[in-house]
Amino acid sequence: MGIVKRFFLSISVSAVIFINSGVCYAKQTIITIPSSDVLPGGEVILKQSNRFSTFGAGKYVSLTPQITIGTGKDTEISIGAGTNIDSHDTDVRLNLAAKKVFRINRAARLTIGGEINPTLTAGEKPESMVFSHGSYLVRKTRTTLTSGVYVSGDQRLPNHTGVMLGIDQTIIPNKFRFVADWMSRGDSGCAFAAGFKIRPEATTSITTAVIIPNNSEDRVAFSISISKYIGSILPEKKDKESL
Repeated sequence: MGIVKRFFLSISVSAVIFINSGVCYAKQTIITIPSSDVLPGGEVILKQSNRFSTFGAGKYVSLTPQITIGTGKDTEISIGAGTNIDSHDTDVRLNLAAKKVFRINRAARLTIGGEINPTLTAGEKPESMVFSHGSYLVRKTRTTLTSGVYVSGDQRLPNHTGVMLGIDQTIIPNKFRFVADWMSRGDSGCAFAAGFKIRPEATTSITTAVIIPNNSEDRVAFSISISKYIGSILPEKKDKESL
């Protein structure tokens, strides 16, 4: 089956998953790195992320539907599955992630977390990453700056270190933002990304970006993701005075 046929097949499968089971992309990110945003307990965001490259022999399409759930105390978890299609094969991996945010003050936050990505189509060890970063909101310019470190492992225990940086600049409040992030090291998955976040309505966000890899082997790629805030899946607590 050619890459085009597999692409449309995976699009159809993703659509069925999204419509029937409500599963979509989970982790709240700047573009490629985790952000310091965190959901209140019981609240849910669905997100569908798509990345593709149309250049040379490195053409590929990546589709990632997941779901994020706030678990309370500034902690959230996510689960999903990503499908990567290229001219050689199709790889499907689970994505399991969690993070904890510590609010230092009104402008500063410390975030720690990690993720693991076991493959469902090949007998390989899972990819993994743990990270810690700080973010600071410059209120005067409405700019959020993020910097931190991570340790990752490609089919092994985490054994490579790197740096992650990010910027989130509000242009039109609650409507339009410029975002960019970067991860060090030259292996696949580490790259500079820049784009825009558009919010057409209060519960929907669209992110478009260009992704430039650190090494010369991978190709420039483009990404588009759509996030939908669902709200709380838990019943509201009743006021004891009203009982």
